[in-house]
Amino acid sequence: MNKPTFLDRREMLASTLVAATMSLAAAPAKKRLLIDTHLEVWTLDPRFPFNHPEAGPNLNVQQPAPIENQVKQMEDFGLRYAVLINPRYFGWDNSYIAHCVQRYPDLFVGHGLLEPEDPKAAEKLRYWVTERGLHGMRFSPIYHPDSTWLNSKEHYPLWREAEKLGAVFNYYIAPHQMPMLEEMAGRFPGVKIVVDHAGKPDLKAKNCWSEFRKMFRLKKFPQVWISNSEPYEMSEIKQYPYEDTWPFYKAIYEEFGPKQLVWGTGYPRPRWELPMDKELEFVDRYCEFYSDADRELLLGRNALDIWKFPAST
Repeated sequence: MNKPTFLDRREMLASTLVAATMSLAAAPAKKRLLIDTHLEVWTLDPRFPFNHPEAGPNLNVQQPAPIENQVKQMEDFGLRYAVLINPRYFGWDNSYIAHCVQRYPDLFVGHGLLEPEDPKAAEKLRYWVTERGLHGMRFSPIYHPDSTWLNSKEHYPLWREAEKLGAVFNYYIAPHQMPMLEEMAGRFPGVKIVVDHAGKPDLKAKNCWSEFRKMFRLKKFPQVWISNSEPYEMSEIKQYPYEDTWPFYKAIYEEFGPKQLVWGTGYPRPRWELPMDKELEFVDRYCEFYSDADRELLLGRNALDIWKFPAST
């Protein structure tokens, strides 16, 4: 057999390089870990009746956003986990959220609601966590701006129980209420806390920034995370990509750093304010201050430090 000529060897090398390039092109891109940390689902199934804390049982909701919609959405966009939140429609009955977690234990963890001034709140927290499989509770003092229950002594037993159980609390809270949360975070460092929707700055207020900055005092607590989520709710212009919200998300990032941020969408299809591709585009394209490594933390990895998700398969 004749030895290959120089031209033969060059052609062989070229073909090898082409094959290697084609192989790399065919290889799938690294899949990001995506975890939606705030997802409100509901059903019109009469087994789970509405009893909204403010509107009562006759809440007029025409369109359901059931758990099945979110399961499909997660398949379509490659989300690994989500944190389900009682949307307030069911009041203090968290049965639908518990039902969803039990039905899809490999996809979801759940947060319920507790009546904040219930003297048995600690006992009920223990029930929902130990008996019904929830991971935490959401509180919404923003709906009662003059309330003082958040840091009251009557709430100390609830927070002590949360420390024992490893429960997570998330707060839908107005800027002027942040000092109360700051006090409790300092008093009960064993409770992990997520502040919903970027602390809900009021873009219409004359003192917006001075009030908004009250949240920044929470950065000293390693057990506190801020949810840089729902720009459509914060925005006053109400037009994607919500340029008026960018300075607030950037300020949170600069104050807290990437390790104390999480991401959430709010609602699944068909109720979603932003389709999932736009939710991700907002973070990837318009929040230019995030690095790629920051986005990995925000969009998924930080959530692993907060909730006990089932082992990834």
